Amino acid sequence: MSTTYRVVEYIIELGPVIIIPSILLIVSLITDRKPLKNLKNCVFIFIGLIGFSTLLTLFINFFEPITNTILINSSRKLETLDTGWFASKTVILNSPIIFHIIIAVFILNLVMLLLRFTRTVNIDFWNYWCFLLIGSIVFSITEVAWIGILIAAIAAAITFVLSDIYASHIESYFGLKGISTPQAQTICWAPVSHLVNTIINRIPLIRRVHIFYEEIQYKLGVVSEPIIMGFILGFIIGLITRYKNFYLNLGPNILYALSSGLVLSIIMVLLPRSANLILKGLVPTILSIKRFIARRITKRELNIGLDPIVLVGQPSIIALSVIIIPLTVYISTILPGNTVLPGADLIMIPFILLWVITPSRGDMFRSFIAAVIIIPIVLWITTDMGYLFTSFFSKYNIELVEGYKRISSIGGSSNIFFWILLKIIEPIFNLF
Repeated sequence: MSTTYRVVEYIIELGPVIIIPSILLIVSLITDRKPLKNLKNCVFIFIGLIGFSTLLTLFINFFEPITNTILINSSRKLETLDTGWFASKTVILNSPIIFHIIIAVFILNLVMLLLRFTRTVNIDFWNYWCFLLIGSIVFSITEVAWIGILIAAIAAAITFVLSDIYASHIESYFGLKGISTPQAQTICWAPVSHLVNTIINRIPLIRRVHIFYEEIQYKLGVVSEPIIMGFILGFIIGLITRYKNFYLNLGPNILYALSSGLVLSIIMVLLPRSANLILKGLVPTILSIKRFIARRITKRELNIGLDPIVLVGQPSIIALSVIIIPLTVYISTILPGNTVLPGADLIMIPFILLWVITPSRGDMFRSFIAAVIIIPIVLWITTDMGYLFTSFFSKYNIELVEGYKRISSIGGSSNIFFWILLKIIEPIFNLF
């Protein structure tokens, strides 16, 4: 068993940047015996992912000064620290049932495919961590292995079904056929966004308001170019960051705002380039795999399950993230019932926004409304789940961060269906 844990830990540490191109290379070599072509495509994917993940980290770090300004000027003391991936990884690697969950989810995917309950062939093995975390949390509460495995399997089944439903939205908006994103923590927000769009469609006057990213680009012309739009938004963010005593240090503050604009413009130019590089290798690879499935296995249309990182580099998602990331921190300081301080897992915001923008087909007006509704729910759930994370850390004598009563994780807590499931079966948990 120790060997299994070392393998799982190694896969987790590698991350999707290594795992995605590696799995696609292995699968493509089996399905299409053109090693040089397959290697070239997977190298494109790998280089694109390396560039994208590096730039995404820089993008999130760019907002640190303005989030600090928001927090400094807030009188509210937030007692729960968002420790990000560290919290989720610690829970997973201290669980004795992770191997059983992996086997259960893998077999479940095969059975659902055979019974035609899903069309998603999940090769996104890195994002098994979502199911491992769910099962590990339930096991830490009940100390009954089969309950943890069962709840993880239920969450996986919901995720596979949602992946099928919203694969058509990926095709409609991104033009990518046969791709789904079975990451439980993000696709769970697609139905919420869909519901928001449905409600807006029933409201007179408001239902006629549409602001598409492509229309903004067309109407603004050269101003909408990422290099210019990025500079303008970065400059405004820089001004807001230094708004206190701005005129007392006018020169340095203007220079700071200009440098902020330059940094954001560079990031907004390079992020879509990295995303396009990913797609340059991904599209032919997926087509090759689907042709093999149609020729040798089944004529049925199947979807290849991949990490959403291959999609979040689209300009509309990045543009909305520029607004929503600092807004998330501000909302956390005024939201009643929230105790979590967003931090390490702010990187999850673009991934959640993927399933805000996609159901609305890029309508920025509707996407913004959906995001403003979803973000408070995420913060409330993260606050509530903080008690479970903290209890787990205390159980294994893992020290908490000084100055905070609890720890949590936006990424680890952002599965609304798991949280609802927990609340439904909580009375049963109290029996253990």
